[in-house]
Amino acid sequence: MALFGPSDKELKATAKKEYDKAIALQGDSRKEDAYRMRIALRTRGHIDKLFVEAAQKAEKFNDIAMMCIAEGKPAPEPPKPSNFMKLMTASGEVWSYLPEEYSSIVFKYGMLYQSMNVSGPKAISYVQKISDAIGNELHLPQPLITLEFLRTQLEEEGIDVDAEIAALESTNGDDLEEV
Repeated sequence: MALFGPSDKELKATAKKEYDKAIALQGDSRKEDAYRMRIALRTRGHIDKLFVEAAQKAEKFNDIAMMCIAEGKPAPEPPKPSNFMKLMTASGEVWSYLPEEYSSIVFKYGMLYQSMNVSGPKAISYVQKISDAIGNELHLPQPLITLEFLRTQLEEEGIDVDAEIAALESTNGDDLEEV
């Protein structure tokens, strides 16, 4: 234990244990439902924050990659997501965990969106599928909506996000597309 409380490593381990425990819960008592919902809300915050982080890192990465290419150097390795993230909640800071198979997809679509390789509605659709998969694992009664900030921004720009997502899903089906 660190001098002034648990270390980040211990807090990350706790976040993973809490996530795994929420996934493993089988009952439907109020206590279990509340626990699952608390972890689900952390996960939604993690997804939203990770998407933004990916967009910010994409911008820097693209600039560096362009400079390297212009100088005849090989492009650097693209940034990687973290499975752990520190979030602010009403009760203070808390660590969140998101399994790599999910964090890598969210991060990928954040980078692709920022690089203008996918549209906002497409990024929202695929990230929402990740949230839906997590919701299913947690046995949530209804889905958690992710990327509300992006939905709002696109709607303010005059884009009918729901209609575009519906059109995408009718042409692409439900599978996550490889980009």
